[in-house]
Amino acid sequence: MRKLGSRENMIPIDKKCMEKGISRRELARRSGVPAGTLEAWGNRNRVPRDVYQLLKVAQVLECHIEDLIEPEPDARPAER
Repeated sequence: MRKLGSRENMIPIDKKCMEKGISRRELARRSGVPAGTLEAWGNRNRVPRDVYQLLKVAQVLECHIEDLIEPEPDARPAER
């Protein structure tokens, strides 16, 4: 499992881990979300789709699920 480094190009989960001072491995242990899943999210091989896994991660990181989700690359703000 790679070590968390520069904040550039990091997913929100990794940024929150850095803020809390915990590794992905520790996040996996505390949340019950498999380390391989967190690794795939971090490498952007998969996107978090399981709201229950996101909730577990958010609880450990003491944040909201919305804080952990990256916007879609082509997502545009809704017109009003």
